[in-house]
Amino acid sequence: MEFTALIVKSVILVSFLSSQGSSYYVNVNLAVMETHHMGNEIAAFDISFTAIKEHIIGDHEHSKPTDEMILDAGYPAENHDVVTDDGYILRLHRIPHDTDGAYIRTRPAVFLQHGLLSSSADWVVTGPGQALAFLLSDQGYDVWMGNYRGNTYSQQHVNQDIDKKTYWAFSWDEMAQHDLPTMLSHMMEVTGQDTFYYIGHSMGTLTYYTACNYHHWIQNATRLMVGYGAHTAVPNLISPAFYLLAYFANNLEWISDHLGMYEFLPSNWLIEWWASAVCTEEMRTQAVCRNILFLVGGYNKNEMNNTMLPDILGHIPAGTSVMNMLHYGQSVNTGAWAGYDFGSDQLNLRRWNSTRPPTYKYDVITAPVALFWGENDWLVVPEDEAALAGKLPNLVLNQRVDEDAYTHLDFLWGMHNVEKVYGPTMELMEKY
Repeated sequence: MEFTALIVKSVILVSFLSSQGSSYYVNVNLAVMETHHMGNEIAAFDISFTAIKEHIIGDHEHSKPTDEMILDAGYPAENHDVVTDDGYILRLHRIPHDTDGAYIRTRPAVFLQHGLLSSSADWVVTGPGQALAFLLSDQGYDVWMGNYRGNTYSQQHVNQDIDKKTYWAFSWDEMAQHDLPTMLSHMMEVTGQDTFYYIGHSMGTLTYYTACNYHHWIQNATRLMVGYGAHTAVPNLISPAFYLLAYFANNLEWISDHLGMYEFLPSNWLIEWWASAVCTEEMRTQAVCRNILFLVGGYNKNEMNNTMLPDILGHIPAGTSVMNMLHYGQSVNTGAWAGYDFGSDQLNLRRWNSTRPPTYKYDVITAPVALFWGENDWLVVPEDEAALAGKLPNLVLNQRVDEDAYTHLDFLWGMHNVEKVYGPTMELMEKY
């Protein structure tokens, strides 16, 4: 228990110090505690903090914005800013056509939505011929990528005087109710199309299913919904990071309320510097980088391209709210797919007009849904994936990725995704 407390307190401390603008060097000593049968390692960390007097600028080469990565790859890139009905300013990234073509209004629109602590960068960071956004563009799609409130690209509000506590008071409830319909509506207005394909990873699937409870036009306009690591409730997850989050949820909420820490793990200069300075191919401490990814979603040495680690970690974590993380913790603890529970009748009445948060429904998800899942997924274990698949009313595919060690993060950066996931996805899209 001392080990688990150390990790949680360290993560909380780094987050708080970073959010307050302080500069700290993180010293991490790694000790292997357990070897997983898939070849993974669970590591213990001895973490200390040393103040840095001078501000260190992040390595831009490993943390380029999504639109810059698209342009560097030779594709056209567009930025679209939209405003939700509750005032959050969100940025969408678009690849309107491939490298050799020109925009044709009849190109079918596909919307890609990132998961927890991520951004639109997930879909392009591995480059042409490998990243899903580029592959879809090459196949003739008009590719749109969303960014939820609070991440690197969506941290503005129409009220410039909004205080931090108010700004960060959101979870995936608000993303589903406000963000997703705003972004999808904008895409449909710009393209002039009344239908679209939707591909989500992790939280990008949770928010889609939840949005269907608020906005029935979304499922009606969806030609096909594809979920990677899809989930609603995750009571059986085995991710050490999220297990600890659920266990210490009350402590995290207390710290948020009393220390004013409302943003969880911001993607600031400290994260960018750490990724570029520590996770180079030549350094032995690259094992630390692998284990951090592994502790979050499971590490699969068969799929991780080690040379890509500095670029991947230059873009994650991309930021979210403490409240959003607590909402995930509630899902683990209660096993329910429900709205955020504020812990008091008064606060729940103010948000939900009820003393209890709503329980979301599956029967409204009427769009065709295809699921891809991994046997070694620590966030969405096969048991929870099967529970979701059994409740979807229009499930057209439930595909286990053909690799025993395939895990949650492999859907984004796996070296064999073209043949195992992305290729089958595009083949299925042609049928709808």
